[in-house]
Amino acid sequence: MTVPATASAPYSAPFQVEPRLQLGRGEPLAEGVKRVALDELERAAAGFFEPEENFHDAVHGARESIIRVRSLLHVVRDELGPKAFAFEDRFLRDTAGMLAEVRSAVAVTDATSLIRDLYGDFLADGTFDATVQGLRRRRDIVTLKTMEDPHLIGQVVNNLERAYNRYRTWPADPDVDYGITIRDSYEAIAPGLGSTYEEGRRLMVAAYRGGAGDGFNEWRKRVKVLRHQLEFLMPLWPEVLVGLVYTLDTLSALLGEDHDHADLLDLLRQRTDLCSNPRERSLLFALVTQRRSELRLASEILGRRVYADHPDSFTHRFGEYWASRAQALAAPLETLSVH
Repeated sequence: MTVPATASAPYSAPFQVEPRLQLGRGEPLAEGVKRVALDELERAAAGFFEPEENFHDAVHGARESIIRVRSLLHVVRDELGPKAFAFEDRFLRDTAGMLAEVRSAVAVTDATSLIRDLYGDFLADGTFDATVQGLRRRRDIVTLKTMEDPHLIGQVVNNLERAYNRYRTWPADPDVDYGITIRDSYEAIAPGLGSTYEEGRRLMVAAYRGGAGDGFNEWRKRVKVLRHQLEFLMPLWPEVLVGLVYTLDTLSALLGEDHDHADLLDLLRQRTDLCSNPRERSLLFALVTQRRSELRLASEILGRRVYADHPDSFTHRFGEYWASRAQALAAPLETLSVH
């Protein structure tokens, strides 16, 4: 997803989260986590049985479904226990990693096309065309290699099916304990939700302080996790959380584009033949750097909104949201309705 690097994140169209991704009204937590996880794993695998022309969509959809499931696992990590959580999180991370080469090849190609489109009015005709064509050829080669690999996609689908079969055995009844119990209470999600928020807040500060490593990419990952956790919890207060999820969605897109541009620059440093004209390569680097500075400024503004609360305040606030949902479900209201 590519969006304008704007600090105001203009609300140009209604933003909605599909009901299937949300905890249902009166649905126990364990049942909701299991339902969404199974649905996402099934969708992730099904994409690879679509026609070949939809392969890139299948890769993107599978990776998105996997991060959504991982986000749910994070929010109930204390309920799963450290060993079960670590195994499942690593298993899904490694499965998504099998598709990383294709995803990156598509992303750097799209990033170059975006730069050409954004600054096209200031460029001579044909500028970057050869680079875009070279990146497309590279993308197609990587895609074909992946599709023709006799084991890779089969292993991805097999992993998704294995995870599906494991999750299918989870008890949806919070009173059933056979090793994994997910309580239907805020205490079940408070540690996971709080740690996601706290880590994201810390990584944002570290990124702008210029710490070691790819700080913005690590922050991006936590933003995506929080975004998917809150879309699941949206029924706690839909009118408020839809705005927060929308902001997180926009912030994730901004940081995702920044990451794609970083990958593009790394690739062109290694493969100068993809942009063989030194002047054109220098111009592309300058424009990408300019775009990234805008993306990071817009991300900082949105990030300050998202992470304005102290972690303890954030966790307490969502505890009140959970309690109010429970009260609304039990309230004997006959002439009024409170979501």
